Order: sequence, then structure tokens, then C-alpha cells
Amino acid sequence: MSQETLSIISSMDSYSFKQPETFTHFAESRSWEPGWLADYRKECWDSFASLPERLLKDETWRFSPRARFGLNKINGLADPKESLIIEENSSKDGVSIDLFDRLILDQPHCLSLLPKIAGPDLGANDYSLLTGAFAETGYLLRANRSVHSGQPIIVKHIEPEAGKIAFHHSLIELEANTEVTLVEKFIANETNPGGTISSLLKVRLGDGARLHRIVLQQCSKSATLVQLENFIIGKDGYLSSTNLHLGCGQTRVESKGVLNGPGSHFEYGSAHSGDSNQLFDQRTIQVHEAPNCTSNLLCKNVLRNEAKSIFSGLIKVRKEAQHTDAYQTNRNLLLSSEAKADSLPGLEILANEVKCSHGATTSRIDPQELFYLQSRGMSLKDAEKLIALGFLSGPLNSVSHEPTREWILNSLADSLES
Repeated sequence: MSQETLSIISSMDSYSFKQPETFTHFAESRSWEPGWLADYRKECWDSFASLPERLLKDETWRFSPRARFGLNKINGLADPKESLIIEENSSKDGVSIDLFDRLILDQPHCLSLLPKIAGPDLGANDYSLLTGAFAETGYLLRANRSVHSGQPIIVKHIEPEAGKIAFHHSLIELEANTEVTLVEKFIANETNPGGTISSLLKVRLGDGARLHRIVLQQCSKSATLVQLENFIIGKDGYLSSTNLHLGCGQTRVESKGVLNGPGSHFEYGSAHSGDSNQLFDQRTIQVHEAPNCTSNLLCKNVLRNEAKSIFSGLIKVRKEAQHTDAYQTNRNLLLSSEAKADSLPGLEILANEVKCSHGATTSRIDPQELFYLQSRGMSLKDAEKLIALGFLSGPLNSVSHEPTREWILNSLADSLES
């Protein structure tokens, strides 16, 4: 964020997204931006301002304590220069990645696709619209036709200080027959934790393109994360998104995979290890728009103490999407009597030549498994850790890059030590 923007915001008597002057001051500080971006910001703000009051019964927030994601605790914007970092040497031959705030100065036309792709629209529309209105940073990842990059590109999202919110608006465009691996790390604020990150990612894959995306979230347990994703996969494209969530007091994840080209595949895996009173709220949709497409979703949660998870997923098959093959699975393992998990899987099928299924289970550790491990000299704590590690590793094993898979599994093991 520019010093001018910071000074304008700090001089305001109060900071609230309910006040029109909040956006007016921000827009005035960005008057140098291209007209299409200014129009897009204004459109997002107007849409946010016109959102209806929150309903008492809202299916998109069913079972979720929505107040934990309220905006009233926010008193300002985080400095974008300190909230998103691209690791050095991430750009490869034929693959480029750069920050939103640099591109808007040098190559604003590269970001013109951002307004043309909507957010996932699965409930957290307030955060999605505010990200469109206020984001000053994000990343743009592009790959030229037929480029194959084996080494992962690494992006770091840094938790802002308490009371601040960081809006990250990012875009991935892969041309036909390209292949890229991306690692996104969400990192805790060590000095003054408790900030909020709203990350809106839009992805468009060309025909035959392949994207392997890995997310490791290790923010502080007083932080808030709203992670919004819309993946659009072209003909014969392949997108794999693997997510490990270990931190944050409350996390809302909305993921939408749109298979709009014949022969495309969407692979989504997530693992969440919850402790204390952490909340993990996950909403997903797999949209099959073209024939002969496949998708597979596997989400697993291990919950200790008073941790809570909510999963709501939908497989949606359009009439023209014949020969669809789609799966959706949610599994929850409770390690305490206070932990709670709610699951809402669903199907909406309009085609008649499909193979679709969904399932959800919530269970506790089998006492016989604990007895077996303890009879071999393990303590109760170590036995529970080993079982939890094996339970959560399933969605993570799909990571093909061996060093990255070992790194995320070690991170998971370390988190289960506490």
C-alpha cells in the first residue's frame, strides 16, 4: 500500500465497511489506475453495499457461526508490500509470475481478465466483493504454450497484524498443453497475530493444460482466513488442488471447479487438523458442463478439544455433460467428546449417462486400534497421533513432487505433536 493510501486511511475518524466514505477515500487514493479497474472496483463496492441483511436461515452458512467471520473487528487495511511475497527465482523459462501491484503500473492489460471471472459465489459474497473493491496485491501466474515446469513456484501469504485485513486478488492463466506446479504458503504473524486474509483466486486452464496446486496454511490460531477459489478447466485439462489447514481460529474455504471442456479432470483434496476451538468451514461445488469429464473430491478432518468443522459439497451435472464420472467424500475423525463435525454432501444431476456418488462419515478412533498400538509400547498420545496422521495423509499423497509431499507431511506431523 502506498504511503498516501495509508495516511488517508489513518486520518479517518473511524474505519468501517458500512461507511461509503471508506471506499471513497480508497478510490481517490488509487485515481491513477486504468478506468476499467476503477469501474470494476466501484461495481464490486456497489454490489457489496446492496447486499441484503444476513438472513437467520441461510443455507450457504448452515451450521456455521457466521459471526466469527464478521467485519466489525477490522480497523484498517494491511500493507500489501508486507502481505504477499513471491519467492525469488520462481519465474522459469516460459512461465512468469508477478505481483498485482507491479503489473498494474507496468502491464495493466495483463489483469483485464480479473473482472470477467466471478468468485465461487458459495456464501461469502461480502468478502469476495470487498476483495474485488479493495485488493492492492495478488499474483498473476502465466505459462506459454507447451511449457512444462517441474520445480514448484512458491507464493507466501503473510498474516497481517491484529485488526488489519489483507485482500489478495490473484489470477492463473495457463495456455494449451502447459504444466505448472504452484505452492501457496499462508504464514503466521509472529509479533502481533490475529489479522485477516481474504484470498480470491481465479484460474483458467487452456486445452490440455495441467496445474498442480498445493496449499499449506499455518497462520496463528487467532487469525481469520477466507479462501475463495474458482477453477475453470478447458478441454482435456487437469487441475489438482491439495490443501492442508493447520492454523487460524476460523477458516472459510469456498472452492468451485468448473469442467467446461470435454475430457477435463478436477482433483481436489483437503486435510484439516483442528484443535482448541478452531472452526473450519468448507463449501465446495463440482460443476460438470461438458461430456466425458471426471472429478474427485476427498476432504478429511481430525478434530480435538472443541474444534468444529462444516462441510457442504455439491456435484452439479448439466444436461449436456453425459458420461460424467464424479465422486465426493468427506471423512471426520473426532478425538474428543466436545469436537463436532457437520456434513452436507449433495447431488444435482440433469444428465442420464453418469456415474456419481457422495459420502460422509464421522467417527471416533476404534478402541481396538488404540489397544493394539499401546500393547506394542506406544503411549496413548503417540497412538492417537499415528492414527490421525495416517487418516489425514490420504488427501496429501496425491502430491507428485516428492520433496513437497515430504515437507507437507512433516508439517502435519509436527502440528499433531501439540
